[in-house]
Amino acid sequence: MKKLLLLFLVILFVFTVGKSLMVNVDVRDVCSIEIKSLNASLEGLPKIDAEIYNSGSLPYTFRVLIEGKNIVWSSKIFEAPGDLKRVILYFLPSNGTKMKIYFCNKIFERDLETKEKVFQEGNWFSINKARVYSNFIVLEVFSNVSSEVVIMPLQYPENLIVESYVGRLKTGKNFVKINFEGEITSERKMSFVVATIDGKCFSINEVKLEKKVGLEYWFFCILDIFRIWLY
Repeated sequence: MKKLLLLFLVILFVFTVGKSLMVNVDVRDVCSIEIKSLNASLEGLPKIDAEIYNSGSLPYTFRVLIEGKNIVWSSKIFEAPGDLKRVILYFLPSNGTKMKIYFCNKIFERDLETKEKVFQEGNWFSINKARVYSNFIVLEVFSNVSSEVVIMPLQYPENLIVESYVGRLKTGKNFVKINFEGEITSERKMSFVVATIDGKCFSINEVKLEKKVGLEYWFFCILDIFRIWLY
């Protein structure tokens, strides 16, 4: 009986000492972002080239916005903790251009040292039609040159996030997909810049967005997706 009592006291002592030595570690979730590198080039068609680093402990998606003479958005980009993602965005600079990163319901903002740049506009490109669907717009673009181009929004409703297109246009008719986020409830006009990467061929086009309904919506949606793949 005495041995059992002694064993119980030893176990109780070890448990008490061990508990007193325990350290509670409070690991907090942190959502943070860093710009590891940032270059703003005004040669040719102006662009920013940035490396975005997730320095926190939470994964998130982010968008980059450049606010100059026009407002351009990156696509949504997923970034896990420790990830480093590169973002390239073309834009029209002003004397007070800003860069903003939207993530985790936060905004990281930085001023860019840029000056307004004037381009010589010509009839290099024309947007003949634009049809709007649930989250993308299909542009029918006629090009007089075969080249790598950027198609970016110039004027559009403030409630929308409109992305840009970067890719090759061939001479003649092309079909291009522009992603957007928001709601377009009625047919309205938007303007786009179509320019070559070197900035030598530059056009501005205003076009009315066609919004199909019912069976017409699905007919043109399937047709336009096929045209994008074909062209």
